[in-house]
Amino acid sequence: MLYYSPMKETLPDLSFSIVKKIRAIPAEDWDRLFGQDLVESYGYLKTLEEGGTEEFSFGYLVGKEKNRSVLILPFFVMDFSFAMLLPEYLHKAAAVLGRWLKIKLLFAGSPTTEGFSMGLSPEVDLEAALDQALEKLQEFSKREKILGMAFYNLSAKSLKLAEYLKRIKFIKMETLPTTAINIMAGSLEDYLRGLSRNTRKDLKKKLRRSGEIVQLKTEERLDITDIIDDIYKLYLNNVAEADVHFETLTRKFFLDICKNMPGVAKYFITYDKDKIVAFNLCLIKEGIFIDKFIGFDYTVAHKYHLYYTTFCHNIEWCIEHKLKAYQPGFSDYHPKIRLGAKLVALDIYARAFNPILNFIIRMIKPLIEPKNMDPVSKTS
Repeated sequence: MLYYSPMKETLPDLSFSIVKKIRAIPAEDWDRLFGQDLVESYGYLKTLEEGGTEEFSFGYLVGKEKNRSVLILPFFVMDFSFAMLLPEYLHKAAAVLGRWLKIKLLFAGSPTTEGFSMGLSPEVDLEAALDQALEKLQEFSKREKILGMAFYNLSAKSLKLAEYLKRIKFIKMETLPTTAINIMAGSLEDYLRGLSRNTRKDLKKKLRRSGEIVQLKTEERLDITDIIDDIYKLYLNNVAEADVHFETLTRKFFLDICKNMPGVAKYFITYDKDKIVAFNLCLIKEGIFIDKFIGFDYTVAHKYHLYYTTFCHNIEWCIEHKLKAYQPGFSDYHPKIRLGAKLVALDIYARAFNPILNFIIRMIKPLIEPKNMDPVSKTS
């Protein structure tokens, strides 16, 4: 999402700097430019950055006019392998090419958020500011031996930015979508009635069978210090099971998220007696419930139908708290669509600094579009 309001078209005398730590940006400046309704905001990126990942390094481009921040653009840098985007029948060829398919890229945006966001003051013209911002990022990229730049996870809310990027010859690629369910039901039973007959029948059977063999209970938590070993093990289980993942979060991320996002981040811990068998880390703000990270004990996940029991718990929680939207996130699209989720299209706009490399990317684009990694998102 691009946070700006084009009230005036002016070209201020902007000065730009790049900072590596979000602590260098006053939280009040961030909130002023991004707005209060952004869920994955300052506290989320602070937790992600300070938690550390092996895959990414983080940065923030800050534009100022007369010492007042008017633009903040988060970004991350990674060694990106196009091999992971190729269809399965080309994996052997990709293994041979190896390092030739890996390049260092700068991504404008954040690696684990539901969409793109950038903070821009309302009196600043988008295109004028971006002309200068991209020049600064290109200078930084040259120093850091970065070969290309991409704007990551743009949705329909970033239409004006997308049009600008197309005009300056960025290459558009469809990436994996996220998902969302509009909550209009007054009860879980109402929600179930909105599903197809076969899905409703199958889901009720799963919930009934789970109830017959186990008495699951779900606890809300803000502090998981005493159970972090269990939570992190379940998270790693989920990473291992995932067909696609770009990062592995650290224990510190899971320990700090509720501290850095008070009133927003919350854990739902599911127990079989005294044993933790599932968790959901959720972000809840402004009527939106984002089911951000999950983990299951796969020795009982299928038997207890943990995916469906936790999903229905979250739907019921949204209804009880009068929330307007449930976002179950990326991947596992088939069950989510059956359960009423709609795909929310996202795009990447990319450009290599070398014209030859840019031409090659444009030529192989049909093979490397991230949407190709999941058959459901590719055809939906």
